[in-house]
Formats: sequence, structure tokens, C-alpha cells
Amino acid sequence: EILGRGYLSRASPLGRLPSSLVMATTKPLIEGRDENGVPLKSDYDNMCPAPNSLYVLYNKFFAIPAAVGVVVGLGLCHFGASELVHEKLELLARYQFGPMYVGLFVLKYTFQMISANMGTARRACKINLPDQHVYRVFGGPANGATVLMDPEGAFGEFNRAQRALANLEELLPLFLVEVAVVGFVFPLFTTAVVIVFSIARFIGARGYTSSVKGRMSGNITSMLVAGMLDGMLFLIGGLAIHAR
Repeated sequence: EILGRGYLSRASPLGRLPSSLVMATTKPLIEGRDENGVPLKSDYDNMCPAPNSLYVLYNKFFAIPAAVGVVVGLGLCHFGASELVHEKLELLARYQFGPMYVGLFVLKYTFQMISANMGTARRACKINLPDQHVYRVFGGPANGATVLMDPEGAFGEFNRAQRALANLEELLPLFLVEVAVVGFVFPLFTTAVVIVFSIARFIGARGYTSSVKGRMSGNITSMLVAGMLDGMLFLIGGLAIHAR
């Protein structure tokens, strides 16, 4: 059941509350949730229900755009400004930067696998976006209550808008490192990736503010173009190591 904007477990003493308050606050938010306010289904059930491995799914999310990035990078090496590209690759090889590129690729892959680990735990407890944590009230009349984000009205829009910003902040450090190192070799293509990524993220943020599903088109586009940098990172590192 629900008290105000938080979810109360069955242990909560709702009998102490006015019946009008209980009825007014339980009806709209309890739909699709159990007595503790936890969703009855995980959002992952639509694309990767248990016991299917989310590690496999996240590997696909990583490998497909990265493979496209490798193909694009090879194309730019052979059909673009190939002479300038090869000069830069030789410079990277001379200063032994190739292994660093491969190391950054491994770091980005590790980030993806840690995300799969988080998704597995999220699916098990059925805590869906935009919630990032589960809180419990200790003491007082609401003792034992489960507290989640308010999904409705202006509060819900704020919560989702804030998560859209936080999502970008979480991605930016590694993304900017990739932009710098891949952009050294392929500056024009990397610039195009940054522009598309930025526009897509803004579209995703606007959509996320309206609803959780509204984030999908923009965020997926941004992940695809950013994922291409992963493949180009691996390609540059491999070519620089081979050039030695």
C-alpha cells in the first residue's frame, strides 16, 4: 500500500491513518505493483527474461556497434585520408601507444560487463527505471516501508529528467577519453559521432522526462554511435601494435 508518495509494506500501520488519505493515495500508484510497492514484472522480462543471461545480451549490445566501428575504421584507412592516417598510426607505434588503446578497449568492455552485473541484480528484484536504489524506513509509524521514486506528475518528470542527466554524466568520462584518442586518428568521423551522440542524448532526455520508454529512440541511437568508437579504439590499437 502507499502512503503519500512512498510505498508502504504490509507491516506499515495504515490503520492509524485516516481512511480518506489511504484510499486517495493507494489507488493510482499501486497498479502493477505488489503490497510493498515493488513492480510485479521486471522491464527486462520483455527482452531477456530469466533465466536467460543478461551477460549475453550486453555482449551483443557491445559487439555489434564495435564491429561496425572496425569496418568503418578500415574503410577510412583505405579509402579516406589514408596517408595521414598511416602517419598517425606510425607515430602511435613509435611511442608504443598501441597497447594503451587496447587497454582502454578492455576498460570499456569491463564497464559493459559491470552494467550487465547490475542489470542482473535489477531484474532479480524487479526494480525498474528510473529507480536506482531501494530505501527502507526504520522506526516511526512508517517502520518497514519500502521507499521508491515517485513516478507520477511533476515529481515523476523531475525524477526521470534527473536520471537522464545522471546517465549522461556516468557515460561522459569514458566517452570523452575515447573521443580524444580515436579523434587523434579519425578527427572528422569522431566529430560526426560527437554531434550525433549529443543530439540523440538530448532527444532521449526529453523523451525520458515524459516516460521511461520515451528515452529509448534517442538513447539507443547514442549508444550505437558511441559503440562504434569502441571498435575503432580496438582497431587503432591493433594496427599500431602491428606497425611496430
